Amino acid sequence: MHFKSSLFKTALLACFMPFTATNAEIIIHGTRVIYPSDAREITLQVSNNGNKPALVQAWIDEGDAKSTPDQSQAPFMITPPISRVDSQKGQTLRISALPKTANLSQTQETLYWLNILDIPPKPSAKTTNDVPDNFLQLAIRSRIKFFYRPSEIKGDSGAAPSKLQWTVLGDQLKVKNPTPFHITLTSINQNNAGQRTDLIKEGLMLKPFSEDSVKLKGGNISQMVFTSINDYGGRVELPIRVQ
Repeated sequence: MHFKSSLFKTALLACFMPFTATNAEIIIHGTRVIYPSDAREITLQVSNNGNKPALVQAWIDEGDAKSTPDQSQAPFMITPPISRVDSQKGQTLRISALPKTANLSQTQETLYWLNILDIPPKPSAKTTNDVPDNFLQLAIRSRIKFFYRPSEIKGDSGAAPSKLQWTVLGDQLKVKNPTPFHITLTSINQNNAGQRTDLIKEGLMLKPFSEDSVKLKGGNISQMVFTSINDYGGRVELPIRVQ
């Protein structure tokens, strides 16, 4: 909490004074994390592509993007929770499940979010004249999806997008997810006069056994495709077959 307060005060001061911005360059090796329920632990690699060391803080939250590490009730432990990553070096984060995961659904995935906070060091210099009087130090947070996947779930997560059920009612394209997996859609493209129109420019995530709808653009529903993201972060395009 002290860090957030200090950062806010520094940013506020920077609104009225010239400053030099510093950037951090921590890279997460992956766009999502899958935690199988029968795993003792999993690992996640982060690396520092910058030319200065950085402090990295990692935690998992239940879905509130504003929550802090001390507010998290997620049943997982990350080791180390805070670490220094030197320039051009990496750090392995070990994630293990706590006993409370036994209370989670064993028939469908549960979604959490993994946070990586990249705190760059304060500028240093050989002489005080080289350091700007006022500077803005930005802590950059990355937040990726973290899926707890019970081993009891039957079926292949990679095949889940092909099982989506599509129907049209008026100007609404309805989609139902009958699987126990979360399915993330990055686009739903409708062909109008030879041009593709994306119906979900901000993306759409379908929870297990849920449904949603999007508004169609025009009446042509014969040539529609959607793109989903698999466990490895790859994009897969499939045709939409309206029932």
